[in-house]
Amino acid sequence: MIDWQDYKYKAFISYSHADEKWARWLHRSLENYRVPKRLVGRQTDMGKVPTRLAPVFRDREELASATDLGNKLTQALESSAVQIVICSMASAKSHWVNEEIKAFKRLGRSDRIFSLIVDGEPYSTGKPGIEQYECFPPALRFKLGDDGELSEEPAEPIAADARHGKDGKANARVKLLAGIMGLGFDDLRQRELQRRNQRLAIITGSAVVGMVAAIGLATTAVIARNDAERQRVRAEAEAETARQTTSFLVSLFEVSDPSQARGETITAREILTAGAQRIDTELDAQPEIQARLMDTIGSVFSSLGLYQDARAMLEKALENRLALPEVPQQEIVQTTLHLAHVDTINAELETAESLYSDAIERLNRAGATDSVEMTDARAGLAELYYRMGRFEDAEPLLVSVLEDWRRRGGEQSQEVAGAIEELGLNQFDQGKFEKAEEYLRESLAMRRELFGEQPHPDLAENINNLALLLMES
Repeated sequence: MIDWQDYKYKAFISYSHADEKWARWLHRSLENYRVPKRLVGRQTDMGKVPTRLAPVFRDREELASATDLGNKLTQALESSAVQIVICSMASAKSHWVNEEIKAFKRLGRSDRIFSLIVDGEPYSTGKPGIEQYECFPPALRFKLGDDGELSEEPAEPIAADARHGKDGKANARVKLLAGIMGLGFDDLRQRELQRRNQRLAIITGSAVVGMVAAIGLATTAVIARNDAERQRVRAEAEAETARQTTSFLVSLFEVSDPSQARGETITAREILTAGAQRIDTELDAQPEIQARLMDTIGSVFSSLGLYQDARAMLEKALENRLALPEVPQQEIVQTTLHLAHVDTINAELETAESLYSDAIERLNRAGATDSVEMTDARAGLAELYYRMGRFEDAEPLLVSVLEDWRRRGGEQSQEVAGAIEELGLNQFDQGKFEKAEEYLRESLAMRRELFGEQPHPDLAENINNLALLLMES
């Protein structure tokens, strides 16, 4: 049996990068799944049913040529309660998928490996004429011998089949969830997956424009202050910072110019990585500009899902800003919140909680309790508590967020509607279905008035959340 609390990750997804879309879908499905209240804590063959199946590990990068899996994947496998293999003709031929399965079996966890068939045909190896359709990697089809290598003794993989005409995508998902938690298929069949709002991806160009606009606003604010001479100097410094920052960012994109690229494809990641290296080497004499650019590039890395790169850059930005003799607390808080968000996604939950608490403390000391940064910090900490299953701790934070948006935008706005919906979901998480329904109906009515007859994803999600609650309660 599994003690789920002993593991950093609830599951490790093994897949060929040809099946990237399936891996993304499965990752979201597992992390966003809300285990029905009536099943949480039930004792099964897989241990006590957990509140959540998050976090889940999914490697987002192609493995370089190497002879072993490397420390990152080996540690992730050791820290995962179960392994899920996405089975396809591509994964059956993948050396690294096969190695990950063998590594997990060597941990003595062969009975915790689950399979999701997405194409191909299981056990077709050796069948004349259809050998190429095999979807099970060798390490799934055979047991390990005493030497830790594959034997000739057949194994019996536990599989859900998402192919058309088989379980289908929806039933395969439920079947997989039931197997992971040791529950019956019927226990979960009527349970719809809960989806939360996803942060909008921010493309590189938008980040540049937004940053330049922010610098302009900061410069304007400085000029408006009472101490004319001091603010004149400060304004000139900000203007120079803006000029140099803009020039630096523009120079990053010169490599994408046809005359420079010479027909080669240049990705956003290559541009950003080159920029990160240049920031480290070229801007040591201008620490304020260096810290600002590090924060910007780190935020763009995060928006693109490159969280390792994002954390490294944001950590340096925060260190540099803290070392500056004079830096607005708002800028320190901004970087702290960006770093806390990345740590939340990476399941570094204790570190993220410390960062959010530090940001809130700085804002309190600065008297910025009514600022947008304070609202963002409270909302981020509430999201962290949701991921940790600390629903009661999240509730007062969500109440404060709602009060903040009402104070800024009145009783009706998209932000107010979103904050009310989050409170409803929090009550749902706590099993307070009557109060949850009241909040979700209130947010739905507000959105219908705001959007009218126009379709909107927030409106659709609100309806789905209310339907889920009514089905559950």
